[in-house]
Amino acid sequence: MVHVLNSLLTEYDDTLSSDSYIDPIGTLIIWSAFGRQVFRNRINSISNDVRNFTLNLFNHYLVKALIEDDGIHLSHQLQRKYQSKDSLNFKQACLIFLENVFVFSILRHDKSQGVESTGILGISNARRLWGNEDRPPALIFTHEPIGQILIRQLGLGVSGRYKTPLMEMGFFDGNYHYHKPAFQSRWADAERLIIGQPKSLLSKVARKAYDFLKECVSQPIQGGKLPFADVPIDLTRAYARAFASPQAVGSYAKDFWLLQTELNQGAAGAIFDVLEETDDLSPKGAIEQALSHNLAPGEKAKLEHIVHLEPFLADCSLLFTLMASRRNQSTDDVANAWANFGRDATRLPGVSAAVSGYADLPAIKGTEGAKRLKQLLKAANGTSLDDQIREIANYHGSVMQSRGQVSWLNVSSDGAINVHARTVSLPEPDSRVPGSWLNSYYLPQFSSFVNGLCGAVA
Repeated sequence: MVHVLNSLLTEYDDTLSSDSYIDPIGTLIIWSAFGRQVFRNRINSISNDVRNFTLNLFNHYLVKALIEDDGIHLSHQLQRKYQSKDSLNFKQACLIFLENVFVFSILRHDKSQGVESTGILGISNARRLWGNEDRPPALIFTHEPIGQILIRQLGLGVSGRYKTPLMEMGFFDGNYHYHKPAFQSRWADAERLIIGQPKSLLSKVARKAYDFLKECVSQPIQGGKLPFADVPIDLTRAYARAFASPQAVGSYAKDFWLLQTELNQGAAGAIFDVLEETDDLSPKGAIEQALSHNLAPGEKAKLEHIVHLEPFLADCSLLFTLMASRRNQSTDDVANAWANFGRDATRLPGVSAAVSGYADLPAIKGTEGAKRLKQLLKAANGTSLDDQIREIANYHGSVMQSRGQVSWLNVSSDGAINVHARTVSLPEPDSRVPGSWLNSYYLPQFSSFVNGLCGAVA
């Protein structure tokens, strides 16, 4: 069941994005699976900021409290629209409303000392709304687009981007049900963080925000819009103080998030220790240093898999880059360029040998990533470099077809390579020596998370 849940929630789907120019041979779906395994699906390209983690938990805490408060009844207008406080649409409306209150609060106090707006989701759109003197910003309580600062805010806002990590940790399910017995210990921890110390910044803003939310859902808002100018300044000031920056949040939430995410344990913990010492390491350097730590065999294997996998994926990408670097060339031209990068026909078969069975590892077994890896391994083991080039071209075509797009190039029977898309810039040979890495495995995102936790500026 866990495997099925992970595949539904976290497997990268490149049919949903426009990655044809950044991932033409579809390796992101492979390496991202191995990166997520290290970080237990807690950290990825869209969820890696401790302030946003904490804000999302904070918002859900308020919604949970509102649902469980039998003394709070919805206004007639909201009752007709949502029927119940426990409906998914009502919860989504609360989350969007609270996200918008936070963003505008930061803008109201962005000149205050220590307030940092960088990294806040929706801040650019909110700033444009904030600066419109003809139509001052207003809050609308709804789950529908009219109340959203961000386009598709339910998916791209804080609650959407940070939904999967909190589900994985066990705070709620996909319908935002908070009441299940398995979730209660997590919420007990969250309550201690948020209101456990009455004089803390988080406790102060929680009290004010909850009172404000109660008022907004229980009493009709005139005209359906609440001018942000009418939002109490003591509430917005409390938001700006409690969520001033990732570093400010990390100063009080570090222990909590390490307990919940367990990212200071196992393979992730070894990387955490390395990054606490120095944050300017490359992904390759950080993982290689982490391998020197005393790790359980299973955790060590997670890092070793990446160390073996990445040279193979990087070289497959390099070969395709050489193929796509000129409008018209031949397979012999690519072979000469390949040699200029210190590689020959034995290179791909050699680096593929160490990962020949990786498609059956738990990280990707049974997924589209496993299928891609098997296809790449087959292409890499062509009997000649000419065969490898042709197989990589065929593989690329199948990836693009799966996205509903056309392939960039074709290789004719006489060895001519014709590129139909824009050509790709060549890297310098000394930047792509044999054994070098191309992909990040979420190390930069994890470094950002660690910097926030530890009070360092990313």
